[in-house]
This record gives sequence, C-alpha cells and structure tokens, in this order.
Amino acid sequence: MDIRFLSTFIEVANTRHFGKAAENLFLTQSAVSARIKLLEEYFQTTLFIRHRNSIQLTPAGEKLLPYAHQLSDTLKDAKRELQLQSGEYIVCGATQLASELQLSSTLSGIHEHFPDWSVKAEILTLDNLSRQLHERVIDLAFSSEPLKSEEVISQQISAEPLGLYIVGRSSDDIDANDYVAIEWGGKTRDLICQHWPQLRDAKLRTNSLRLGLNAIEEDGGCAVFPVRFAQKLTHLSLRQVSTLDDVQACVYLNRLKSVKRHALTTVVDTLFPSHKTIAV
Repeated sequence: MDIRFLSTFIEVANTRHFGKAAENLFLTQSAVSARIKLLEEYFQTTLFIRHRNSIQLTPAGEKLLPYAHQLSDTLKDAKRELQLQSGEYIVCGATQLASELQLSSTLSGIHEHFPDWSVKAEILTLDNLSRQLHERVIDLAFSSEPLKSEEVISQQISAEPLGLYIVGRSSDDIDANDYVAIEWGGKTRDLICQHWPQLRDAKLRTNSLRLGLNAIEEDGGCAVFPVRFAQKLTHLSLRQVSTLDDVQACVYLNRLKSVKRHALTTVVDTLFPSHKTIAV
C-alpha cells in the first residue's frame, strides 16, 4: 500500500471535504477519491459516510485514524533520520513578503556558517506554511506575522520602519487610482485608511514587495515601503510623503516546540541571537 494513501485519508478526515483535501494536497478531487477508494478496498471496509454537503468518518475510519497518524509520523521521522545520516540538512519555508525581506539573507547566512549543509527553500501561503511546519515538512517558517499555535515558538527577527512614497508625481496629492497596496497587515492598513481615507481602494493589491515596486516603476504612483528598502532605490525618484511611526514591517521565525534537534537550535542561535520570543 502506498503511504500517500494514508496521508490523503488523514487530510480528508481533517477537512471533512474531498475538494478541500484535494486543494491542500495539490491533487485533483478525482485523485483523492481514487486513493480513498483503494484504501477502503485494502482494508475491506468503508471509511467515510458521504453526505450531500459533508462527509463523516465511519467507526472503522475512527479506529484507523490514530494508526494512520502514527504510521505517517514514523515514516517522516525515518526519512529525516536517513537524511541526517547522509549529512545535515534544513528546509525553510516563507510567505511571499517574508521571503523578500528575510529569506535571501538567511540562506546566505546558512551557507556561510554551515557550508556543508543541504538547504531547501519554498515560498508558501500562510496556511500552507503553518500546515507544513506542523507536519514537519519544513524546519523553519518565516512569516510577516507570528503563527498562532500553542505548538509553535515565534521569534521576531526583524522590524523595519515603513513610509509612504510617491514617484512620478509633482505634488503630494494621493489618489486611490495611483495607490499600490502592499499587504503589510491589518494594523498598517487601518493606519493608512485613518490618515488617507481615499486609500481604502487601490489600483493594485499585492502581497509581493517586488510586484508592488514594479507597478510604480512602470506607471508611477504611491506605495508603502520599508524605509531602508526605499533608500536603496536610487534609480527611482522616490519622494517620502510620510513615515508610519506606529507600524513596522516585521518578520517572524517560527519553529515547533516539540522538535529537539540540536543542529537546528544551533542554526537559530547562530543566525538570530538575542531575538525575543513572541507569546501566542
């Protein structure tokens, strides 16, 4: 039996929805259904009761679930131990903004201090970042807000002041038709709307710093950038309209409390000494 069938079973049991499970696993819904069918044939029992708008575990499915978790976790641990035997490794994941603000320097630091290590890095949505961290697919998760979980340690590792900048305009008049809204979080959005109510709307909304920059490079307009980032854009005639004193662009390092891997702790202590832990 393919172990991926058990992972699919766990995801369907968690979501109680074939479509959502397929989306989380990056599969088609028919592939998820086929895997569950093969699993039911293997165990010669029905695992789910299909209703019109939801599905429920059968008593057999309820009995299988803890064993499925145990087998899945055991195989992941075995895979990690085999990887450790062949050399140290680390898997990093980051949301889009966190990757643009922090991930490149983190990867450079790993290669500088741990040159023999193997490194993998991925850009993920916040939901997928949290899920893959809890499933131990990734070791370190970088995000622009702390992950809300009692199982996770979150450390703030950077905080950049933000400013509102304008390019290609002779006046400081700001209009929604010129505004590129980079998603710095609810607190920043509320502050901007408080000072500039017209910016509740925008010509473009994005979670990418680079995409926002490209938009105003091509068409002009205004956007909120980290001050230090903006100061490096010497090729643009950026003018700072205002500083946003009460908000910052933050990056958080998240990792599981239950992981007792000494080498991973060494990486964190080396690259991010004396950074405060966030209570979630």
